[in-house]
Amino acid sequence: MHWWSQQACDAAAEAQAADPSPRNLMAAAQVQALISMAEALHRIAAALEERDKPENASPLTSRQK
Repeated sequence: MHWWSQQACDAAAEAQAADPSPRNLMAAAQVQALISMAEALHRIAAALEERDKPENASPLTSRQK
């Protein structure tokens, strides 16, 4: 887990503990969903960066007929 996602989770948990109303429970669930999406996008971006590194580029091939 990244530091930013840990901080968001901690803040949501603190808010939920301070006021466990249905509104805060929904807000905490939304924070968790956004964190999950952000982490997934971060993993996708890292994979694309790794794929696009010059040392990982596949050689160009041409087909001749």
